[in-house]
Amino acid sequence: MSRVEFAVKRVTHLNETQAEALLEWLELRENREALRRKLNAEIEVGQTQLKWGEKIPSVQVHAEIREHSRQRRAGLNR
Repeated sequence: MSRVEFAVKRVTHLNETQAEALLEWLELRENREALRRKLNAEIEVGQTQLKWGEKIPSVQVHAEIREHSRQRRAGLNR
């Protein structure tokens, strides 16, 4: 049983709409935590690469960020 399911079962006094809202909120929170862990892992990899002298030119980094932002705005990166 996931933490989300456990929490919903523990809060039995909520009506169906409230329980669904709680479930959605908890799922969003878990997704956010997973994204944060992924980002932290990627940052750690980048720091290790810098430590070993593996660098990416800033022009390339900025181009990748702009492209990622463009895709996100276009709804292509969900």
